[in-house]
Amino acid sequence: MAEDGTMEVFQALHRDLTTVADALKEDREEGGRLALALLPENPLLETAAPSFESLLDKPERKKSSRDAVLSGKVTFGGEEWTLNKDFQEIVLQIADDIDLDEIEATKLALQAEGEEETLGRPRKECAIIRFHQQRKYLLSCMLLLLELHKEEDELLADDVGDGLGRLGPYVTRYILRDNGPGVTKVNERFVPSCTTTLAGIRNWLQKLSEQINGAAMRGLATQLQLQETYEFTHISLMQQHELLAVILCYAVERHMANEGDFINFLKEYGGATRYDYSIVHLLPVVGTYITVFGSTESNRSVEQARKLNAAISRVFDSGTRTIPFLDAAIRAWWLAEYSGWYVQDAAGSGLRDVDIDQEDMKRSKQFQEALKDGAFDFLLAAVLDAKITEWQDPWMNRVRNWVQKRTPALPPDTVPFSTQLQGRLNARMEIFIDAFISNMPDVLRKLKIEEDELRQTGQLQDQDIDLERFLLIIAYSYEGRPEAGDVFWADPDSNLAGFLQWASRRTSTPLQIAFCEMLQCLSDDSESATYAHEFLLDEGHQLRKPSSITWTTILKELEYHINKIRAKPVGTQVAAPRVAKLDNEPTDSEHEFVMLQEAYLRLITKLASESEPSRLYLLQQRNDRLVMLLLQAISSAIGPQIRASAFRALGALMARKSLSQNHAMWRVVESCFTGTFISPSMSARSQTSTAALPPPSFFMEALFQEMSPNFDETSTFIQFLTVLTTLPGGSTVLNDALPYPEDLGASTRTRPGIEPYVDFILGHVFSMRIPESREVLHQRALRFYCLDFALACICSFNEDLIVFANESNINVDGAIQTKDLETYVSLHPFARVMEWMYDSKFMKGVFDTIHQNATDIGKAAPDSPLILGVLRAVELLSKVLDLQATFVDLVRPIVKPHNRVQSRSSFTPTSNAAFASIEDGLMASLTLVSDLGGYCGIGHPALTLASLKLLEKISTSPKVISAWQSGFTGLTHRNKAIVALEEHGDAQTIAGAFTAELTNPLDFRREAESPDYQIKTYILDFLYSCLKANPDRPTIAHLFLGFRCSANTLEIEPGSAFDQRSALFHSLLPVIIDVPVQNEDGAMVQWLVALKYKVLRVFQLLWSSPLSAKLVLEELREHDFLFHILLQGLVTQQGASWDGQEAVGPDFLTTPAAEGFVDCLSIRAMALEYIAHELCSVTQSQLPALKRRIFDALGGQIVIEGMESIPVPSVFDFHDTLPHDDLFLAPPPELNAFGDLDLRPCLEQDDDGNMVYNLNKVQEVLLLKRNEGSQPGQVILQQDAAAMDAEEQIVLLYVLYLNRLTQIRAYSLKTLRAWTRLLMVMTGCNDFKGTNEVSFILQTLQATLPGIEMYGFQKPVSALELAKLAKVLLFKLDFATMVSKDQQSRAVENLVSDKLYQLFEMCLDSVAKWVGNQELRSIYYNICYRYLTGILDHNQGALSSLRKITKTVRAYGDKLLNVVCDDAFGGDAECQSAALILLTTLVQLGRKEHDNYVVETLNKLNFIGILVDSLRDVLQEWMEINQIGNADKQCSFNAKLALLLQLCQTREGAKHVLHANLFRTVEQSGLFAVDPELQVDSSDSKALEKHYVLLVKVARILGIAIVSRGSHNILQGRRFLTDNRMLVTHVLKRSAGVGTGAGRMEPALAERIEDLAEAFVVMITATGFLEFEDQTLGNDNKPAPVLFH
Repeated sequence: MAEDGTMEVFQALHRDLTTVADALKEDREEGGRLALALLPENPLLETAAPSFESLLDKPERKKSSRDAVLSGKVTFGGEEWTLNKDFQEIVLQIADDIDLDEIEATKLALQAEGEEETLGRPRKECAIIRFHQQRKYLLSCMLLLLELHKEEDELLADDVGDGLGRLGPYVTRYILRDNGPGVTKVNERFVPSCTTTLAGIRNWLQKLSEQINGAAMRGLATQLQLQETYEFTHISLMQQHELLAVILCYAVERHMANEGDFINFLKEYGGATRYDYSIVHLLPVVGTYITVFGSTESNRSVEQARKLNAAISRVFDSGTRTIPFLDAAIRAWWLAEYSGWYVQDAAGSGLRDVDIDQEDMKRSKQFQEALKDGAFDFLLAAVLDAKITEWQDPWMNRVRNWVQKRTPALPPDTVPFSTQLQGRLNARMEIFIDAFISNMPDVLRKLKIEEDELRQTGQLQDQDIDLERFLLIIAYSYEGRPEAGDVFWADPDSNLAGFLQWASRRTSTPLQIAFCEMLQCLSDDSESATYAHEFLLDEGHQLRKPSSITWTTILKELEYHINKIRAKPVGTQVAAPRVAKLDNEPTDSEHEFVMLQEAYLRLITKLASESEPSRLYLLQQRNDRLVMLLLQAISSAIGPQIRASAFRALGALMARKSLSQNHAMWRVVESCFTGTFISPSMSARSQTSTAALPPPSFFMEALFQEMSPNFDETSTFIQFLTVLTTLPGGSTVLNDALPYPEDLGASTRTRPGIEPYVDFILGHVFSMRIPESREVLHQRALRFYCLDFALACICSFNEDLIVFANESNINVDGAIQTKDLETYVSLHPFARVMEWMYDSKFMKGVFDTIHQNATDIGKAAPDSPLILGVLRAVELLSKVLDLQATFVDLVRPIVKPHNRVQSRSSFTPTSNAAFASIEDGLMASLTLVSDLGGYCGIGHPALTLASLKLLEKISTSPKVISAWQSGFTGLTHRNKAIVALEEHGDAQTIAGAFTAELTNPLDFRREAESPDYQIKTYILDFLYSCLKANPDRPTIAHLFLGFRCSANTLEIEPGSAFDQRSALFHSLLPVIIDVPVQNEDGAMVQWLVALKYKVLRVFQLLWSSPLSAKLVLEELREHDFLFHILLQGLVTQQGASWDGQEAVGPDFLTTPAAEGFVDCLSIRAMALEYIAHELCSVTQSQLPALKRRIFDALGGQIVIEGMESIPVPSVFDFHDTLPHDDLFLAPPPELNAFGDLDLRPCLEQDDDGNMVYNLNKVQEVLLLKRNEGSQPGQVILQQDAAAMDAEEQIVLLYVLYLNRLTQIRAYSLKTLRAWTRLLMVMTGCNDFKGTNEVSFILQTLQATLPGIEMYGFQKPVSALELAKLAKVLLFKLDFATMVSKDQQSRAVENLVSDKLYQLFEMCLDSVAKWVGNQELRSIYYNICYRYLTGILDHNQGALSSLRKITKTVRAYGDKLLNVVCDDAFGGDAECQSAALILLTTLVQLGRKEHDNYVVETLNKLNFIGILVDSLRDVLQEWMEINQIGNADKQCSFNAKLALLLQLCQTREGAKHVLHANLFRTVEQSGLFAVDPELQVDSSDSKALEKHYVLLVKVARILGIAIVSRGSHNILQGRRFLTDNRMLVTHVLKRSAGVGTGAGRMEPALAERIEDLAEAFVVMITATGFLEFEDQTLGNDNKPAPVLFH
């Protein structure tokens, strides 16, 4: 029951405001400005206005409201609600927990009703979450509106504000509460209200802390539910406090505060009792107040500033503060900005009766006193605390220990600070920094002078490092903000640029540390880093003293330090202080000196990574000076922080690397780890030792052992190796090179490569070291680094090269950068990493990385090591599953012979290969599926997408499916994954997360690039793939959709989300029903079409599977799904414009819009398929009213009860909207360089089984082909290279065109097939009678015939679908009813007759032209047969057209009959049957019309002779057919005998049959030569019956032939009877009941014998056999004639 002002309103408004803000960032001048101008028209602003005015006010608990709730009856919104006892208890708990009026708590509980399943939490928690989320959205909207108001003012100031200026008054009135003229309503001022609300939140947090402490004392704090509720409330309140603080900053900036507000705020802020979150939150507010009221930038006078200064001084002097460093910081900040009034030429520099110098001295003294009290200590701590993240940087810890002496650490429960607060704080600190440098230069100089004096006198213990703190404040205030840092570089004459020059001169060690850190923080982009590099060059320091910080100084000091360490005895090699500096400065402390070296290396790292000139300068030092120094440092006992910094610096030197640079770095790193750079003292000791020199592996393991315990060393080393293992960014997409030399380590190991490094990272660090670590943050970071390294190794391997080598005509060995393919495969780190994927410890580490506490995940930032570690683990598993088959089948056989022996070292272990497959390893984790599903609703799009992708792969893996469904033999069991997900309610939580994601509104600005849209598509892809992989068994996809999954069935559980229509299944429906697919201009929008397509294919799998069809069809029926898709026109083409492009021409198919065109075709096919399924279901369910509505809708009118009919496209108009190939056809391009290209290895199946080209593989083939023809050192002319580039683009475009054309053809056919199936269903299940039925058939024929005619020659496959429909129509048509008397019906029947004749003629024409395959021609034969039999059987009235048909057959002549005869004997069984039946019908037609043309033609074609000759094997063929039981062959055999019978019924046909030696052929077949009881097992009555059937058919043919020819063939008949006298006599006796077993025959057998006897009697009669026999016997009694005499 979301009402105005609730969370849904603020969510929608927040989404709209974010869209406008993003538009301004992307296109400030056009799109962003327009969006900002239209924003005030948003109706949500008016709805939210009252909530903005009331801020976070909430009605507190009241007795009257509590009594109302306890009474069980409450009324609000004009409705009365009855509350049961359980609900009352929930409401009262909510009211108590958040101190809210009970009636409002009731509303909140009701509003949270639908969120229990979405969030997977109880109602009370959902209500509390909703309450705090609503407050957070409210504040976020206020902040966004203030930011947009500021943007509007800036645009107006820049004179680009057409249409702008309307947002400001709204913000000023409803948020800032500045009631202008004409506004009578007077509200409390915003700033005091905001300050009060902030105090209220702090009090709430204090009470919350007391409650949890009390719960801990009572032993309740360990309850999970209580912990989670406390944690969420605590975090939410802190976030609200922070947002409100930032809003207060804006309000003060907009001059909504007065001096009294400032003074009151200082009193309250300065009266804090401890350093916590609130101090940091409100520090930007302090800075804003000071700038607005105390600086020269304000719109105030110097007199007002002086008065305020006096008032503030009184506040400071009023008493002792609890936190002196906080008071000191405020005083210092005020003095820095206030002093600007008294600088030269400022308003206060010429005041009368004022001793300016005296006041300057006083302010300087006050500032110095503030510094002594810890002003800079606190400001630096606040800046650092605001930047705290989970990425623990040991350097920052050392800096804090060095400079943070007074300010304590923040409480551990502090919530990380947002980027908004950091931005406001840093912006305020910028002003303070500039003010201090510009307004108080004397204090700065004095700080440096005092420091120099103390160091010269050796009083280091008395030295305070406030100047260093100030430099670090500059550093961390500008870090990560290169635009802001430009002020130091843009103007060389500015105060800030001068400060850099001054600070770099005559620096002490602490100052050098701080300066280097400041310089590296001011170098966060290429431009600023290059400025810093030039600053450090010697050429840029001609005016500076030699002691200034330069590259020369830095490199000399690094070299000095490293050499000093290496020269010491091994036992004492520690990080020692330098004895003397270059300028004979005093000795520094060891700690500071180590920090200085680290600061140097940090500066080198930053400049090398950001600035290419700096990187090249450092790399090109003479004799690789810097690289050698760093490797020597790594090889020495120099301390973990220096070694870690050295690894970072080496990694930075590889930024923007080339392959040769990468190989060179690998060589020196390998030398380093095999002892080349060990210290001279170690070498000397080794040489004097009597023992043999240790092997190179000793030095490597020693370094590994030394690095392993230290987080910083290990993590930086892994990051460095990840950089080295990654191929250069400019390398080709082929990934055909190794990242290291092919002979790397060949001299020190049995097998070259980087396997020891891989084993150390994955085997030791990840599998052994991390599980032992107790530092959670270290664990998370190391896991991420290890998995990132593993993924880099996996991703740099190109499996396609192996495929191309085996399947293409390309010489891959000569086309890749590696020596040959075997070398590439055997040395690539891919194989070693894959081996570790089968290791049980490693896989456990991966699963531990993925399985995380939900609370920790919810609190983590998107870029935290926790989230990134989980992401890398998920991505690694996905990638490994993709490449597993390649590894097992192709790579492992090559690598296995080279595998090294098992290692005994724990630092380079060997994988245990515990799993036979990756899937086996996945099944070892019982929580993996739950974890992956849980990551789909946490607000981290990248992790959500990766989790869905992996979930899809797991749920579609045959091995996993088999494992999930395995169980005891013969027992019915449920899917194990389903059981596991149901056990703890994870399925409900995951389904709720899916539902929430799918119901999130679409972003019509970012469209398909929106993370929300991508998550939607990934969820739909997962559901589709999971259902498709196992459609007939319950899967986790069914479970998520809301079904109750049994072992082999699905159910809808009463009271479930599905039963209440709130399941994931129901969240898919609005995508089809409500989401438009056209924009305002009527053009189809590709990304919206794609979304509908993905939803509909999920539904398709559900309605087409016997497992779910009944449930799904009924549910869709309840939502009138069929009528919705008809209303949306999903069964017809919706527009000719696609994303503004017309769907014509081959160029269209190469645009992204073509993908939407293809998807739309598939949508049409699925929509038609659904209608057909639904119509069948409705018919079977006997729902006549609904069926009538469906037929009306398909006819073009949707009938709604009580309303007018809605016209929609008719199903009969569909065919006209199918696309034609001719619109897109294009000739293949002419190629020169790639003319012999073989792209067959690039073919893959898409989701629907269409063979399309993988464009990435095509590009790889092109590159290989290009490389194959080039020789090392060959120079290619620019024009030749340009020509090849052009050809590559042509090939890629043409392949893309072919893919789209293939898909269009496939989906067009699929759509056509679905349409014909629907019409077949309509034909079979309609209730039409008489003329209505004829009219329906006429409509269908009219829609079908153009397609048959068009496709008959061009697209036989499409013609086949239409021909099948036409066949169904003809067999459905009752020709006997086509004899109506009334004129209208008669007209319809005449039209049908014309259409049928047209169809008949089309079929004959296609057959005569030998169109299509045998299947299509068999359909044509069937159509012709049905048409002819209809004419022959009902030759009257409008159908009296036998002569016309005969003439038509004659017109097609021998061509037609030649094709039919060929199919009759050369086709498959089905085609043979159809052809023979058609010939039989044609013979019958000729007999009826007394036309012997067909018979004579058959004879001329020698068909009759062949037909008769086929009887020679009639007995054997018959026996084989009966034995096999092939129905098609049986039908073909019967059709052949039927044709012979029909031929024999004509005089000419009988003549030709007999002339073809019919009797002789039958005699040779031996059919009548043996008694059937002897030929067939007499005990098998069915077999005997079948044998008699054959005898009957052949005997009838013989008899009819004799009868038709009369006396011409009597002798042949008599001879047949004479030769088979025994059989004839036996049959006649059996038929007369004479003989053994005559009375015990089966009725069917007796009937067949009777039929055979009848056939024999006909033959006896026709031949006069009895008379002939009598005459013969009589003649035998006469004396024999005398022949010779």
